[in-house]
Amino acid sequence: MSCTIRSVNDLAQLPDEQLLGCLKALRAAIHRDKRAHAASVRARRIPSDRPFVFESFDWFPRGAQRWDVAQVEPQTPVEELLVRAGARDALKRLHIFCLEDLSAITERELLDEQAIGVKTVARLRETLVRAKLDFLEDPEAGFKTASRRA
Repeated sequence: MSCTIRSVNDLAQLPDEQLLGCLKALRAAIHRDKRAHAASVRARRIPSDRPFVFESFDWFPRGAQRWDVAQVEPQTPVEELLVRAGARDALKRLHIFCLEDLSAITERELLDEQAIGVKTVARLRETLVRAKLDFLEDPEAGFKTASRRA
């Protein structure tokens, strides 16, 4: 689904969580069209006195910007999290369908999955914190830390 931006008012009507993404895409589109206009002038396809005109912009939001979701809660589904599709599939194989389910396992269990790496675990940890949750504490990790100190 696209959104045509013809005026500042069109921008003002966007939900806050979509505004930044739209502005970034709009800026990129303006720069792209300015370069095309300049190339056309240099190639003499259009007269040099023809002004650059940018009348509208069709923006295609990338779904619900999963990571930019303002509020996450324990029931937030994993489909709304910004992780690769393979990582999302791995979460489902582990029977993790929402953040609350994610808080019932350890980071080590996630890292044992081939499709889930350290960066993904860090993103998931940040999301859990935003939902006032955390991963299940790994009793083996605590034992290893204590034995290193001794």
